[in-house]
Amino acid sequence: MDNVNVYCIIVTYNAMKWVDTCLGSLRNSSINIHPVIIDNRSNDDTINYISNNYPEAHIIINNKNKGFGQANNQGIEYAYKKGATHFFLLNQDAWIYEDTIRKLIEVQDKFELTIVS
Repeated sequence: MDNVNVYCIIVTYNAMKWVDTCLGSLRNSSINIHPVIIDNRSNDDTINYISNNYPEAHIIINNKNKGFGQANNQGIEYAYKKGATHFFLLNQDAWIYEDTIRKLIEVQDKFELTIVS
């Protein structure tokens, strides 16, 4: 597990009420995670808040709402180009526990799986 490069893709749309719980949980992960935010044209303060409070997050701002699937694909493409070894898709209103990513990678490695959910 030494050479993992985990990117967490989060599609946002007016996500202010969930940002701290979601992104805060990534900061507490036992595995380093690179957050990638794809914003689908929020009209609240989501982007400014993330920019000011989560500088580790890479933000992609769409000029229109491209939908959940296409936005996830944008994040995966970005992470792939950055050398991601693992992609973790997380909903804006969800969070992880400290050892979530580590456990998923352990199961993936043990059983030689491509996708773990």
